[in-house]
Amino acid sequence: MMRLTVLGSAAGGGFPQWNCGCPQCVAVRGNHADFQGRTQDSVAATCDGESYVVLNASPDILEQIKRTRALWPRAPRHSPIRAIVLTNGDMDHVLGLFSLRESYPLALYATETVWRGLESNAFLRTLQRFEGHVVWRRLEIGRDTEIRDAAGESTGVHLRAFAAPGKLPVHLMGHGTPSPEDNVGLVLHDGSAPRRSAVYLTACAHLETLSELEGHSALLFDGTFYREDELVRLGLSHAVAKDMAHLPIQVDDGRGSLARLSSLAGRKIYTHINNTNPILSNSSEERRTVESAGFEIAFDGMDITL
Repeated sequence: MMRLTVLGSAAGGGFPQWNCGCPQCVAVRGNHADFQGRTQDSVAATCDGESYVVLNASPDILEQIKRTRALWPRAPRHSPIRAIVLTNGDMDHVLGLFSLRESYPLALYATETVWRGLESNAFLRTLQRFEGHVVWRRLEIGRDTEIRDAAGESTGVHLRAFAAPGKLPVHLMGHGTPSPEDNVGLVLHDGSAPRRSAVYLTACAHLETLSELEGHSALLFDGTFYREDELVRLGLSHAVAKDMAHLPIQVDDGRGSLARLSSLAGRKIYTHINNTNPILSNSSEERRTVESAGFEIAFDGMDITL
């Protein structure tokens, strides 16, 4: 049996975002009862409660470990975190790697494209202090993979990556060629039969097909924006959701994720939620709309048992 723990449920920047004075960030800083603070997107998966695989290394990973007892060391030099899987090369998914530099072996799973992006950064040297400090294993699209730690021992977690519509990270724009490996979703399971599985897909530009998302016990999906022009309405940016390769929850033509995913069985959970998204308010009309359609809103510390 697999258990997932949401370590962070916010989009890049967290909630509140450090430089944002939008009404929602102001409210959460003021401890308003309608709002709950959130760290940046990350999930921990385990099959035995001993070995953990972290999906995306958030810049907030040290705080996430601090408040998640299951991830605390159990010896003078130890970590239950045996491997990290990256779904893309965005800063809010890789910066946490550089906080895990204290000479402890880790396995890192990423597509070749994402790994090349990391290799181009001199900071990666801090994770190469000794032979086997970080062992990179290629994440191959479409292949079922048993996740193993740096020594080759199984964690019990199995996954299959699938290409998802996205884009190059901002820092690689103009320095790389777009590839299907830039952004992936993950199907996670424990290898047993009958198989109970979950999908983790927190960056998705559109839903041209639902085939990869059907038939699972749980779906953690991109809930970054509620509306296409959310940032524009608040005067925070000229960019809209599609500029950042995110599908909004609600779209007037019925092609938003709420309408497209409503027919799926299993738990449907929005995560990677931007600080401007009104579903962050416990009493908002938008939150009521989402919950009445059978969706849940992820929060830091949320446990999902498959």
